[in-house]
Amino acid sequence: MKLTLTGTASGIPVAGRRHSAALLEADGSMLLLDAGEGVSTALLEAALPSEALTAVCITHTHADHVSGLPMLLQGLHLTGRLSPLDILVPTGREDWFRAWLTGMYIFPEKWSFPVRLHPLEETRFANGALRLLPIPNRHLERVRDLAAQHGIPAQCFSLRFEHGDSSLLVSSDIAGIADVATHAGRSDVLVVDATHVPLTEITALADTYPSLRIVCTHIPPELESDLLRLASELESAYGARIRFAYDGMYIELEREKAWK
Repeated sequence: MKLTLTGTASGIPVAGRRHSAALLEADGSMLLLDAGEGVSTALLEAALPSEALTAVCITHTHADHVSGLPMLLQGLHLTGRLSPLDILVPTGREDWFRAWLTGMYIFPEKWSFPVRLHPLEETRFANGALRLLPIPNRHLERVRDLAAQHGIPAQCFSLRFEHGDSSLLVSSDIAGIADVATHAGRSDVLVVDATHVPLTEITALADTYPSLRIVCTHIPPELESDLLRLASELESAYGARIRFAYDGMYIELEREKAWK
């Protein structure tokens, strides 16, 4: 598995970072994990062919995780994609996505490729070699009652991937490290939300699981000016086990567990 972080900002727009998105590659399958603003440009810079994406996995519908999806679909259409694109969305939100895309004139009758909406659930890719396991978390718990008043569920998911002997956990947005701690202990790499989780909780998890490598993403603006100092302190205490993410950072889990 290779994970490339194409967007590492928090929900606040900043210069130098795109919003939440990552590309996961394994055995010829390529998954886009969330589709925040700027994802289309990131894929262009990576020189990906229009047919490269296998599926898109949306963890929740906050704008910084989903606002780039219509532009991505438009770009793939205008560059001639023909093969179907599967989009996995939180269960019960398929009709909302369908209406949202229809409102932007993304009609099945005129699109160059089928856009297929599915519930985000356990799925296998790469001829069964790559397993996706969505894990519900508490990020949207605080708006659950209000969301119900508006007739929508308050769902957010972390994503665990298993491929051969390697495992990756992408937290997406969470309410605290407890949302992913159990699964993190069974993972090689954790990509974790650094906006809603204090650094002390992240280092405590690293202390609990000494073999776990951690990448802190979803970087809030208030951390930006302090990243060099914090990175230096973490390196002194943990070596390369805890890193701060940047757009374009990648992790290769099977190749001597390298990252750059």
